[in-house]
Parts: sequence; structure tokens; C-alpha cells
Amino acid sequence: MADQQINFSEILVGPIEQMIEKIGQGIAKAQTSLDKAAIESQKSLLKDFKELADIGYKVNWYHMPEVVVDLKIAMHYEEEKTEGGEKKVGFFMSPFNAKYQNSFAYSADGASSLKIRIVPIPPPAFEIEK
Repeated sequence: MADQQINFSEILVGPIEQMIEKIGQGIAKAQTSLDKAAIESQKSLLKDFKELADIGYKVNWYHMPEVVVDLKIAMHYEEEKTEGGEKKVGFFMSPFNAKYQNSFAYSADGASSLKIRIVPIPPPAFEIEK
């Protein structure tokens, strides 16, 4: 290992479920930003270009019909026993990048690949309580 101090926040070591959750939250936040921009553009059109709105012009809406995430990762498995004698298992991962490779002298040959495909689905048929 190099003679440098490792900043673990830079190499993003964390439980796999937490990283997948953060990826999903990031995608949802990006889609919300796209939707808000379209709403603001339509409001601006109605206010500043009423003649276009009067003939039915509408601004474009953008969405991500599918998002594919393909990460090269360094992955490890940990197992620990709880006080009750049960095994607690966890998978941890870090995106494989130059910082990780240099900090841990990790070879690209040992990197795993995590592929996530996120697609929209129709909303549920039932009412969600307010």
C-alpha cells in the first residue's frame, strides 16, 4: 500500500444495499428535476408567449425510460457472530477506480461487475392513502 492516508469517503466503501439505494435515489432526484424544469418552462410559455399557448403549443417533457448502471467494483463478504450466536452476513463494495487501486494495490483482474437496470412501471391500481 502507498504511504498515503486513505480517505474512505473517497473510495465509497459501503454495504451493497445502501449503494444501490443511493443510486436509485439519485435517479429519482434527477427525474424530479427534469419534471420541475418542464413545469417551469410551461408556466413561462403561458406567461411570456401566450399566443403560442393559445394555439396549443406545449413544451417537451423529458424522462428516463430506462437507466442502466454498470459499475466495476471491488467486493468483499463479511460474516460476524452476534451475541445470540447468529451469523450476520454482509456484502460490501467499492467502485473500482484509480484511488481504490492505488490505495490497496488492487488488480483490475479481481474487480467484479454490478449491473442494475431500472425501468418505469405503471402506477399501482389501488389508491394510496393521503
